[in-house]
Amino acid sequence: MKMNRRRINYVGKIATVRSDYEGHPLPEGLPEGARIRIIGFDIGHFEVEHQGRTFKISMSCVENLHQLWS
Repeated sequence: MKMNRRRINYVGKIATVRSDYEGHPLPEGLPEGARIRIIGFDIGHFEVEHQGRTFKISMSCVENLHQLWS
C-alpha cells in the first residue's frame, strides 16, 4: 500500500507561543502569548522571530500547531 506523505512547511507561518506543561519554558525575552513568525525548523524545535530577535523553542510551545498544517 502506497502512503501519501505531504511535507509540512512551517516556515513563514505566524503563531502564538506559551510555555507548555511538559517543562519547556519560553526563553527569556519571549513573552507568554507572543505572536511569532517561524523562520526555521529542526526535529522537535522551531527557530522563531519576535520583535527582531530570534529564539529557539520547543514545538510544544506553539499553540494550535495542527492548525498550521494547511
